[in-house]
Amino acid sequence: IKSCSGPARTHDVLANTKPIQVGPRVAHTEQFHCKGGVDARRLLDLSRKGLYSIAREMGGNVLLEEEWNCSIRHPRLQKRDEFKVTIHYAATVARSAWPDAQRPIEMKAAKGIKGLMTVLDRHADIC
Repeated sequence: IKSCSGPARTHDVLANTKPIQVGPRVAHTEQFHCKGGVDARRLLDLSRKGLYSIAREMGGNVLLEEEWNCSIRHPRLQKRDEFKVTIHYAATVARSAWPDAQRPIEMKAAKGIKGLMTVLDRHADIC
């Protein structure tokens, strides 16, 4: 199951504002091993929070031009209720007088699998 945010865009709350300083574009890829179901929106939120903490370390306080993609598949052993989820989240780091939206863009586009999700494992790569 694949889903994505579409082209990079900035949250509406920041779209008509001018940032004080624009930094580099950063990307964050995370892999989750889930059991029982996949709440893609929750996993997207976790990935964005990871990217936002990187942006804070770089001196930014907002994320601009955000985009993400998510893929859900069964692990190689084909356990029926276990899933491997890969989320790639990218954004431009910036400083702004306006606060960050603190949520992923286009969350309604995220496709998951119904059920009670348990995250068994989580790995992150910063690009």
